[in-house]
Amino acid sequence: MINAGFKDTEDLDGLFSGYNAETKAYSTATWGYQRGDAPKPDGKTDTFTDALRQVVPGRPKEDKSLKDPQTVFQILKRHYSRYTPEMVERVCGCPKETFLKVAQTLADNSNEERTSAFVYAVGWTQHTVGVQIIRAAAMLQLLLGNVGRPGGGILALRGHATIQGSTDIATLYHSLPGYLNMPDGRKKHDTLKDFILTEAGGVNTSYWSNYPKFAVSYFKAQFGDAATKDNDYGYAYHPKITGDHSHMPMFVEMNKGTIKGFLVMGQNPGVGGQNARFQRKALARLDWMVVRDSFMTETAEFWKSSPEVKNGELKQADIKTEIFFLPSAALAEMEGSFTNTQRLIQWHEKAADPPDDARSDSWFTYNLGKRLRALYKDSANDRDWAIKNLLFNYDPSPDEVKNWRIKDEPSAVKLLKEINGYEWPTKKQLTTFANLKEDGTTACAAWIYTGVFPDDTKNVAAARKGDDWVSPGWGFAWPANRHLMYNRASARPDGRPWSERKKYVYWDPDADSGAKDASGNTILGKWVSPAGEVPDFVVTKAPFTHGKDGALGLDWQAGTDPFIMRADGKGWLFAPAGLVDGPIPTSPTSRPSIISSISNRAIR
Repeated sequence: MINAGFKDTEDLDGLFSGYNAETKAYSTATWGYQRGDAPKPDGKTDTFTDALRQVVPGRPKEDKSLKDPQTVFQILKRHYSRYTPEMVERVCGCPKETFLKVAQTLADNSNEERTSAFVYAVGWTQHTVGVQIIRAAAMLQLLLGNVGRPGGGILALRGHATIQGSTDIATLYHSLPGYLNMPDGRKKHDTLKDFILTEAGGVNTSYWSNYPKFAVSYFKAQFGDAATKDNDYGYAYHPKITGDHSHMPMFVEMNKGTIKGFLVMGQNPGVGGQNARFQRKALARLDWMVVRDSFMTETAEFWKSSPEVKNGELKQADIKTEIFFLPSAALAEMEGSFTNTQRLIQWHEKAADPPDDARSDSWFTYNLGKRLRALYKDSANDRDWAIKNLLFNYDPSPDEVKNWRIKDEPSAVKLLKEINGYEWPTKKQLTTFANLKEDGTTACAAWIYTGVFPDDTKNVAAARKGDDWVSPGWGFAWPANRHLMYNRASARPDGRPWSERKKYVYWDPDADSGAKDASGNTILGKWVSPAGEVPDFVVTKAPFTHGKDGALGLDWQAGTDPFIMRADGKGWLFAPAGLVDGPIPTSPTSRPSIISSISNRAIR
């Protein structure tokens, strides 16, 4: 049941409730659930987890008849009633008959025995309203029962082999490794406790209740012995964002002269951005730019060969940018890992040294970091604490480089071990993220990767044992080698498989759970998989288990709640939090006001 104050675009001439015309942003307060009374907190705040337990909310109210107008079901029915085949033809240009044929085909292939998948590429991702397009696809898959089941879901065809790995570890400005949120100067993030309560307080009835363990272990991986309980594990010294630092806003600031220098690695914004002409002109305002690539790029040569230089719009004499081109190694000239769209981490070996002075991006980043640390090693300024205490030792062992000309290539194995996580200070590798602690006794750079390097000699990313189905012995699929997220949904609410043919993960009431009762008797019942898949669920939680009001994390959720990373355990047809452009995706109609409003909201 959604807040009684929620108003849809049909009620507010194209906008959802909560829109502020001055800030051009939404307050999402009216998008939330109607809830019962919150449990009375016990006041215990000895640990970060204790603090999260004090803010467990009341349970969302439900109308299982689906008749109340404030149910998600009724809101969706009203909102999408205008989405007729005729509207599709008018707005999209797709003939009505073609649309109906696609819809019927999708429906025919979405049932107990069959599943369908959506596969998209960067045409969706880079679209102005790409988020809404992809969300609409996810909603359709939820309605059709194609999420969490083999052959279902949504697959993104990424432009690079390890784009998933790049976001995991993490190139997004607002994200830390493992999809923790970046500390933000605009939020109540003054202390580590503030940060955890702000970011995990709204999701503390999901698996994100482990946020304290993930966060403290991350900071421990950054600062090692210097990160202690007394100094908030170095949290105050970690960078904080102060605004939108994504790609285009970065170039806007560059064009203003705010950003003076630019390191370009793994991209070519001189031709590859949303407004390449604007970006090339912004590059001309820099004091310096370092370009690392295997060959000369348009970004490196914009000063002499860009269209703006050739047509006189930019004059070489006015371009002050000093450009350094540093040749980079190719893939086969280094070792490391790829993480593909399906979250599968696969190791690749080094085949040859790069030529001449070419070096890997790891080499460049590591050596730049070491030089910066050396510059600040004697600094007495408190603001330099982080770089002085940064845990930054990836020098290779002699065995790793004995067969290569380049002897100082940083150890990719050491990097992956730190990403996996280990006990502190013994550095014994962790086998599962379930072993992470919030007391500073574990260090882990990215909790979702824990298990990829479970001991000093076992790199699971290099495993190459395949089969004719899931192949759990081939590489490592984060998290916990789960190849299909939310796979509890591959069984009915009562735990039985939807179909014998597509049986994937299901509840076996007679299986030995591995646990014993108070009398020492074996407790029967657990989730199993004939494919060798790891259940994305509490393995011993029976389908008939009731959620516990006032409990934290997955204890709050029931045995019929597959979506364990969501605060309510449900797949979201309506997003009560987390999105800035609306709780449900919407599209233009013939009403000009709606077209104008939607277009404005999509522009940053």
